[in-house]
Amino acid sequence: MRMNKQQEITTLSNSRENLLYEQEASWNEDTCKYDYDSKEIDVLGVKIHSMLNEHKEELPVDFIIEELTKLGHAPCLMYDDNGNFAVTGDGFQELSDDDTCDMSIYTFIKKEQWKPTVREALYDYLKD
Repeated sequence: MRMNKQQEITTLSNSRENLLYEQEASWNEDTCKYDYDSKEIDVLGVKIHSMLNEHKEELPVDFIIEELTKLGHAPCLMYDDNGNFAVTGDGFQELSDDDTCDMSIYTFIKKEQWKPTVREALYDYLKD
């Protein structure tokens, strides 16, 4: 059975996650270094990002966003009350001493980033 692109990306993502766990488990307190340092983690990350971009039209938007977060991105979907959307990763949030407090998040969006659909906004995010 031939895998579709979403399944293929999921398989690569799971392999990358396993390598990350392996690396994390190899932390050596004495040397303050990882005993296991796989270059494959970065190679898989680049390949996954490339595949997300290449097959963005056939992949579900939520799948793309979730996979980007696994690669270290922090995509933030915004809506402007005028029917436009933007996806950005630029911004900051307040740090909290207490996990239960309310927080503010500030994002930076250029006017060119506003698009009429979520998918178009995500495409604009992916091109950077």
